[in-house]
Amino acid sequence: MSRIKRKIGSWLGLDHYFWNNRPAGLYSVNFHRIGNSDDTSFDPCVFSCTTKELDEHITFFKNNFRIISIAELNNLLSLNQPIEERLMCVTFDDGYIDNFTNALPVLKKHKISASFFIATALIGSNTVPWWDKVAYLLKTYRPAHVKLSNWKKPVLNTYNEKIFIRDVLTQIKCCKTSAQNQIYQLEKQLGFEHSYPEAEFMNWDHLRYLLEEGMEIGAHSHNHDILTKLSEDELFYELSHSKALLESKLKTNITAFSYPVGNRSTYNEKVIIGLKNNGYELAFNFQPGINRLPLASPYDLHRFPIAPGISNEDLMKLFGYAKRF
Repeated sequence: MSRIKRKIGSWLGLDHYFWNNRPAGLYSVNFHRIGNSDDTSFDPCVFSCTTKELDEHITFFKNNFRIISIAELNNLLSLNQPIEERLMCVTFDDGYIDNFTNALPVLKKHKISASFFIATALIGSNTVPWWDKVAYLLKTYRPAHVKLSNWKKPVLNTYNEKIFIRDVLTQIKCCKTSAQNQIYQLEKQLGFEHSYPEAEFMNWDHLRYLLEEGMEIGAHSHNHDILTKLSEDELFYELSHSKALLESKLKTNITAFSYPVGNRSTYNEKVIIGLKNNGYELAFNFQPGINRLPLASPYDLHRFPIAPGISNEDLMKLFGYAKRF
């Protein structure tokens, strides 16, 4: 409905009307990698924006919202009152090194706090995550198509690299087989017998420094698996181990979680119960929307994904026509 509303509103010249009349509530934005997507051997689709664009986005956010931390959000929720202003949480997922080298200086310049959701198996190790492995394999071997078992049809290479990588990753996410097993198949199919390049993630000292600079840390699972594909024991491990590791290594209380991948199919009531049982107080998805009553669904908080090349006008439309929850 919001897409239809946006199309009709733009056609009628109502973009600024909807922007100026956007409601009070929590507007959370989400970034992944910050930098030039051409500079990586891995997945270019994980990049949200350049450093310059991040600086421009933060300026826009500061001018139009009150940016708050997760700790402030938790305090607001504890008051059990509706939000009467336009608030924003700025979040980053995964834990890539460019969050430290490129994003942190921008955040410090603007004197704002952001939350970094960390997949703990990727920190302080040379573990290459499954989506980066897929992108590296496709870039290296450039197959004409990819067809793995349990896929209904092949994904064709139209020789637009980013689209091909995105389409293969989409198929992997949709398949009930674990991502790791699908990667084993892809490696065998392509004849991969080498090692992957060095992973591009932060270490524990980087995370400690983020905290020292006023940033916040949350959990993003341990292995970044799609949680609804896991057994009960596997799910418990992903939720509990990531929290325990972060708290042990960083000496901080972890109360917030963001769902890996984060679309509607990647979490359910069983996952939410697991979060509650492990002491998490709130969780973010990866679906756009304004959280009008975040206390009503603290484990299903919506976030606006930030994409490369998005302008201030695009952001105004994104927020102005957004669904309300």
